Amino acid sequence: MPRERIHELSRKKPQINIPLTKIELDNQNPRLADEYYGGTQFDILKVLYDDFDLEEIAYSMAENGYFEEEPIVAVPRNLPKTFKWKTDVAELQVDLEDLISHDRNIKFIVIEGNRRIATAKLLTDKEWRNKLQIKGTDFPKPKDKNVEDDLAIIPSIIYKDKKSMSPYLGVRHITGILRWGAYAKAKYIAARIEEKKAKGKSIEDSIREVQRKVGDRTDVIKRQYMYYKIFDQTRVELPELDTAKITKRFSLITVAINSPSIREFIGVQSYKEAKLDKPLVPKNKMQNLETLLTWIFGNGKDKEPILTDSRKITSHLAPILADEEATKYLLDYNNLEEAYERSGGEKEFVKKKIKTAIRAVGNALQAAYKYKSDHEIDVLVKELAQAVEELKKVVSKHD
Repeated sequence: MPRERIHELSRKKPQINIPLTKIELDNQNPRLADEYYGGTQFDILKVLYDDFDLEEIAYSMAENGYFEEEPIVAVPRNLPKTFKWKTDVAELQVDLEDLISHDRNIKFIVIEGNRRIATAKLLTDKEWRNKLQIKGTDFPKPKDKNVEDDLAIIPSIIYKDKKSMSPYLGVRHITGILRWGAYAKAKYIAARIEEKKAKGKSIEDSIREVQRKVGDRTDVIKRQYMYYKIFDQTRVELPELDTAKITKRFSLITVAINSPSIREFIGVQSYKEAKLDKPLVPKNKMQNLETLLTWIFGNGKDKEPILTDSRKITSHLAPILADEEATKYLLDYNNLEEAYERSGGEKEFVKKKIKTAIRAVGNALQAAYKYKSDHEIDVLVKELAQAVEELKKVVSKHD
């Protein structure tokens, strides 16, 4: 890349103060669940209030106002066609400030700082609080008029458009220190790759370009894209499944797909071998995918997940699916622990049970002398002896 181009990319962006009333929440925020994607301002404000713990920053804002040291990052909307985006940051900053003062239609979409802006709007706008039915005791109010006035003006770093923000967001949230959750990350990556594909680039070139922009040297981008494609295929081809639960615990998808035996169960290759421009789960394996996701997340109706401990995806489910007999048992009886006991094959299952019984008898011997004349203990011992005799008859060689 030419030196002057590098300089252009690294040049600082204008920072201006924007009236809160001119700032809109981002209805394409990757952290939003799919049902809210593209929603109204009220939709986005509601989900941020319901699901994103705005109260924890509201009390600070109500007391201190908005910290100038934490500018939001935003892009303009309704920018006049005659407006020139100058390369000189100081000149551009003056032009943007003038535009804000004289153009009623100009708005700014907040890309970084949606929680802060939502909180500021609820703190300063009684109408929003009423629409959300927020009672006085549920949410703080600015301590005085000075704080309220401070919240009405928001320090903002301005990018020309979302496209120019892609490197910043990728480095910050995909490979950087302020990483998004698993679903938001995969969703953002998929959107960037699909943008490149829409311009005629191959899937390989699209992935490489996104990798380059976010500094990914460990194939994070490719793996996350693969996880999202499997999720998207689920949403399209298994519409009866409750995918909202999957988005909230999306990291469990990544855990499962990293296991070779689980991938084989749903017919998916590793991210290095998979053809990412095609559906990843074969048609004849969609039922297995539905079963797998139900085991992990439940189906949102009549079936609860059997993997209540996420660690058992690798410790239990992966060994089960590596064994044909254990897999069949799990499919037939939906019992994870018993299927796991069979995961080494029937012989291993029998050996495990016998070893468990030996340990149990050994432990009982340590205290059995106290119950020499106890009738109840005597009956149990005789039952145990009879069971051992039956076991001996089954496994011993006959003449």
